[in-house]
Amino acid sequence: MTIAGVLLCRVMFDDFNISRHILDRLCVVGVNYDKANVEVRGAFSVNDIIFNQIAEAAKLEGIRSMFILSTCNRTEIYGFVPRADMLSALLADHTDGSTLDLAHFGYQKSGLDALRHLFKVAAGLDSQILGDYEILGQLKRSADLAKSYELIGPLMARVLNFVFQASKKIKTETSLSQGTVSVSFAAVNVLQTIPDLPKKKVVLLGTGKFGTDVCNNLKEYFKQIDLTVINRTDDVALRLAQRINARHCLYGNRRKAIDDADVVIVCTNAQEYTVSEDMVNTAKQQLYLDLSVPVNVDPNIKKKEHIRIIDVDEISSSILDKTLAARKAELPKAMDIINHYIGDFLNWVGEYRYALHLKTWKEKLINLSPGQGCEFANDKFLPDDHARTQQAKCTLKRLAVNLKERKDKGCLFINSINDYLDNGHVKN
Repeated sequence: MTIAGVLLCRVMFDDFNISRHILDRLCVVGVNYDKANVEVRGAFSVNDIIFNQIAEAAKLEGIRSMFILSTCNRTEIYGFVPRADMLSALLADHTDGSTLDLAHFGYQKSGLDALRHLFKVAAGLDSQILGDYEILGQLKRSADLAKSYELIGPLMARVLNFVFQASKKIKTETSLSQGTVSVSFAAVNVLQTIPDLPKKKVVLLGTGKFGTDVCNNLKEYFKQIDLTVINRTDDVALRLAQRINARHCLYGNRRKAIDDADVVIVCTNAQEYTVSEDMVNTAKQQLYLDLSVPVNVDPNIKKKEHIRIIDVDEISSSILDKTLAARKAELPKAMDIINHYIGDFLNWVGEYRYALHLKTWKEKLINLSPGQGCEFANDKFLPDDHARTQQAKCTLKRLAVNLKERKDKGCLFINSINDYLDNGHVKN
C-alpha cells in the first residue's frame, strides 16, 4: 500500500473510533429524590473531604475528567470513562452507600442520554421543584472544585460550557424559573403557617451556603423574626449575624439555644446527627426543619409528643402543587433550547474530531520525503524544514475548511497529499 493509502486508512480508522468514543465515554451515575429517600441519598452524600478521596482514586485509575454534584436532592458523579461502573465503584467505595444500592435506587446513563440528563439537571428540569435555579450554582461550584484537582479536561470543559449557556438562556427566555421556588424558600412557606412567628424564637444551625440562603429568605419575609444563628465555626456565624441583624450563639452553647427555641432549622449536612436526642429536654412545643442530607436531626426525637420534625422531602413536596402546573407549560420551550445546544455540541464534537486528525496529519505531512516511495512526490519536493512546515500549514488550513463543508472526506485527505507534494512550493 502507498504512503497516501496508509495515512488515509489510519485517518479513517481513527475517525471511526473518535466519533464513537468521544460521546459514548460521557457517563453519569447517581441517586436522586425520584427513587431514593433522604436516608438513601444521605448514604451517598459527598462533602469536600470525601471528594478529595474520590478525586485521588480517580487519578490513580487514569480518569482525566470527573466531577460530583451532591445536593439535598441528589448525588451524581459525571466523568469521561470507558465504563459507567467505574464511576459507581468510586462513589460506593468512598461513601456509606453500596453498588447494590446504586443499582436498586439509582441510575446510570452514557452517551447522548448522559449529555441530555446533564442539560436537564442544570436547567432545573430534573429537580424535585421544577425550575429550581439554585442547582446551576451548585453545579458550577462542583465543577470548580473538580477543576482545582485538575479533573476537568478540555472535553468536559466544553460540555459544561454548552450546559451553562443553555441553562442561562432558559432562565432568561422562559418563565420556568420565574419566582424561583427552592428548598430554602420552601422552608419559608412552612414557617408562614405558624401563627405569631415574630414572637417565636428561631434558631438556625449551620451557616454554610445553603444555611445563608435560608437566613436571607427568613429576614426578607419575616422582618421582625427573632433569629439566632449558630455554626461550628463561630466567626462565620458571627459575621452572618452582624450582616443580617440576627443574634449569634457560640457553638458550645447550642444545647441551651436549641432547648429555648420554638423553631429549629438545621442546615449542617454533617455525617452524624447535629441535634441528638439528649439535646432536646424541653417540654414545650417545638418544630424542627431538617434541611440536611443526610438527616442531621436524630429521628428518635420524633417520639416526643410535643416535637414535630419535617425533613427536606416533606418540605419540598409541600409547595410542589402550587408551582408545578405553570412551570410544566414552559417545558417545551426549555427542551427546544436544550436540543439546540445539544446540536451545537455535537457539531463541535465533529470539528474537534477533525482537529485531532489535523494535529497528527501535519506531523505526517512534514515527515514525508521522496525516499518513502510516494508516487505523488517529484523532484521539486521541498527539502527545507521551515518551508515544509509552512506548506503543511497552508495545506491543513484549506483541508480544515473543506472538512466542514464537504462530505468526501477520503478524497479530501488524498487531495491534501497531492496538494502538499505537487510542485514542491508553498501556495498562497
